[in-house]
Amino acid sequence: MANCNCMNEFKEKLHSHLMQGVPEGSEIADLWGGTGWDNQVLSFGADGGVHVMLKYKLAYRAPKKNGELSKNFTRKECSLKMSYCPICGAKQGGDHV
Repeated sequence: MANCNCMNEFKEKLHSHLMQGVPEGSEIADLWGGTGWDNQVLSFGADGGVHVMLKYKLAYRAPKKNGELSKNFTRKECSLKMSYCPICGAKQGGDHV
């Protein structure tokens, strides 16, 4: 996070805790392969740092022309950046939306 180091500190603690049950010789995935925080964004703007995002998801099956519902769901999502650290409560940089 921009004004605290909670995300990095807790990431290390959680990673160590979860690694206790992993068999020796296992291949650990990288950030893009599934290891690390979900719902975070790296900001290159004036506020910089890593921020937590709260994601809202919507899934729906639209009606076809014949009136039946589509077989597959259409999915939409939107994320909101947290203004405060969810761990320590420190205000995060940047006042813009």
